[in-house]
Amino acid sequence: MNSTITVDIYSDTICPWCYIGYVKFNEALKHFKDVKFEIIWRPFQLNPNMPKEGMNRDEYLNKKFGGREQALKVYKNIEDEGKLANIHFQFKKIKITPNSFLSHKLLAFAFNKQQQNEVLEAIFFHYFIEGKNIGNLEIIIEIAKQTNLYEEGIEKYLLSEKDNENLLNEAKQASDIGISGVPCFIFNKEFVVNGAQPTKNFINIINSLKINE
Repeated sequence: MNSTITVDIYSDTICPWCYIGYVKFNEALKHFKDVKFEIIWRPFQLNPNMPKEGMNRDEYLNKKFGGREQALKVYKNIEDEGKLANIHFQFKKIKITPNSFLSHKLLAFAFNKQQQNEVLEAIFFHYFIEGKNIGNLEIIIEIAKQTNLYEEGIEKYLLSEKDNENLLNEAKQASDIGISGVPCFIFNKEFVVNGAQPTKNFINIINSLKINE
């Protein structure tokens, strides 16, 4: 009988550590062909008050880090960690820091189609590698088409109020249970793991959960 492990993952689509965590976590899953994973990527906005149209990147970096040069020093560490996960961040291509809500809404739509994983990877790639504005509807539709998620009515859904309250409530719930940073992995609704852990750590965690079943 196969084991079943649930994993709720809070992340933000503009968080580089979430991209790194995504890759390392998925690499760990390859070691467990005998385990059924029920995985949900849940919304968390690092900048919940970001204007809908996003913010000029230099303005954002100045506000958050005190300027682009200081930010690049911070990002150098992230770039080095990314390379270890075969991610080659292109931070200099990013011109707009987007409001990530629309991308989270696409992920909610993808969940119902069991396509969250591939859609999230595409969102990360468009933003961190190609420097595209994932707060822009045209880019989100482009991602939906590339991942075969596009269908009639998806644009209307993305622009509607449908599921908006649910998504905002999910983000609030994260805060209510003490999540202040992402990525955050919750295994079997009780075992919390913070940060982009090395793949071997995820493997050890999953093995321990299998033993304790």
